[in-house]
Amino acid sequence: MSAAENPTTFAVTYVYGGPADVLAARRPEHREYLGGLVAQGHLLASGPYDDEGPAGALLVFAAEDAAAVERLTDEDPLVRHGVVTERTVRPWKVVLGRVG
Repeated sequence: MSAAENPTTFAVTYVYGGPADVLAARRPEHREYLGGLVAQGHLLASGPYDDEGPAGALLVFAAEDAAAVERLTDEDPLVRHGVVTERTVRPWKVVLGRVG
Protein backbone atom coordinates (compact mmCIF):
# COMPACT_ATOMS: atom_id res chain seq x y z
CA MET A 1 0.00 0.00 0.00
CA SER A 2 1.41 3.42 -0.93
CA ALA A 3 1.58 6.43 1.38
CA ALA A 4 -1.21 8.06 -0.65
CA GLU A 5 -3.47 5.06 0.05
CA ASN A 6 -2.49 4.98 3.71
CA PRO A 7 -1.83 8.58 4.77
CA THR A 8 -0.24 9.51 8.05
CA THR A 9 -2.19 11.52 10.59
CA PHE A 10 -0.60 14.81 11.62
CA ALA A 11 -1.41 17.10 14.54
CA VAL A 12 -0.82 20.76 13.77
CA THR A 13 -0.84 23.41 16.46
CA TYR A 14 -1.25 27.09 15.78
CA VAL A 15 -0.45 29.87 18.23
CA TYR A 16 -2.13 33.16 17.43
CA GLY A 17 -0.06 36.24 18.15
CA GLY A 18 -0.79 38.59 15.30
CA PRO A 19 -3.16 41.56 15.49
CA ALA A 20 -6.64 40.72 16.79
CA ASP A 21 -8.26 42.88 14.10
CA VAL A 22 -6.50 40.88 11.37
CA LEU A 23 -7.68 37.64 12.99
CA ALA A 24 -11.27 38.90 13.01
CA ALA A 25 -11.06 40.16 9.42
CA ARG A 26 -9.47 36.98 8.03
CA ARG A 27 -11.40 34.39 10.07
CA PRO A 28 -14.15 33.87 7.41
CA GLU A 29 -11.54 33.38 4.67
CA HIS A 30 -9.59 31.01 6.98
CA ARG A 31 -12.67 28.90 7.67
CA GLU A 32 -13.58 28.80 3.99
CA TYR A 33 -10.06 27.63 3.13
CA LEU A 34 -10.13 24.93 5.82
CA GLY A 35 -13.59 23.85 4.66
CA GLY A 36 -12.11 23.22 1.23
CA LEU A 37 -9.39 21.07 2.81
CA VAL A 38 -12.08 19.06 4.61
CA ALA A 39 -13.94 18.53 1.33
CA GLN A 40 -10.71 17.35 -0.30
CA GLY A 41 -10.06 14.87 2.53
CA HIS A 42 -6.87 16.54 3.78
CA LEU A 43 -8.22 18.08 6.99
CA LEU A 44 -9.96 15.71 9.40
CA ALA A 45 -10.80 18.12 12.22
CA SER A 46 -9.91 21.58 13.44
CA GLY A 47 -10.89 24.16 15.98
CA PRO A 48 -9.64 26.80 18.39
CA TYR A 49 -8.62 26.02 21.94
CA ASP A 50 -11.38 26.89 24.38
CA ASP A 51 -9.56 27.67 27.60
CA GLU A 52 -7.57 30.41 29.28
CA GLY A 53 -4.26 29.34 27.69
CA PRO A 54 -2.59 31.08 24.77
CA ALA A 55 -4.89 31.67 21.81
CA GLY A 56 -4.47 29.04 19.14
CA ALA A 57 -5.92 26.00 17.45
CA LEU A 58 -5.46 22.30 16.79
CA LEU A 59 -5.79 20.92 13.26
CA VAL A 60 -5.66 17.22 12.36
CA PHE A 61 -4.57 16.28 8.85
CA ALA A 62 -4.24 13.12 6.79
CA ALA A 63 -1.29 13.50 4.43
CA GLU A 64 1.59 11.72 2.77
CA ASP A 65 4.21 13.59 4.79
CA ALA A 66 4.86 16.64 6.97
CA ALA A 67 5.99 18.68 3.97
CA ALA A 68 2.55 18.27 2.39
CA VAL A 69 0.90 19.52 5.58
CA GLU A 70 3.25 22.48 5.70
CA ARG A 71 2.39 23.38 2.12
CA LEU A 72 -1.33 23.20 2.89
CA THR A 73 -1.05 25.32 6.02
CA ASP A 74 1.25 27.82 4.26
CA GLU A 75 -1.81 28.77 2.20
CA ASP A 76 -4.06 29.32 5.23
CA PRO A 77 -5.04 33.02 5.26
CA LEU A 78 -4.20 33.28 8.97
CA VAL A 79 -0.68 32.02 8.26
CA ARG A 80 -0.24 34.23 5.19
CA HIS A 81 -1.36 37.35 7.07
CA GLY A 82 0.79 36.82 10.17
CA VAL A 83 -1.91 35.88 12.66
CA VAL A 84 -0.32 32.46 13.26
CA THR A 85 2.99 33.23 14.93
CA GLU A 86 3.94 29.64 15.77
CA ARG A 87 3.06 26.43 13.94
CA THR A 88 4.10 22.88 14.68
CA VAL A 89 3.47 19.85 12.49
CA ARG A 90 3.93 16.46 14.13
CA PRO A 91 2.98 12.94 13.07
CA TRP A 92 0.31 11.63 15.41
CA LYS A 93 -0.30 7.95 16.00
CA VAL A 94 -3.97 7.38 16.76
CA VAL A 95 -4.09 4.36 19.08
CA LEU A 96 -7.68 4.47 20.34
CA GLY A 97 -10.71 5.86 18.59
CA ARG A 98 -10.95 7.55 15.21
CA VAL A 99 -10.52 11.03 13.84
CA GLY A 100 -12.42 12.05 10.76
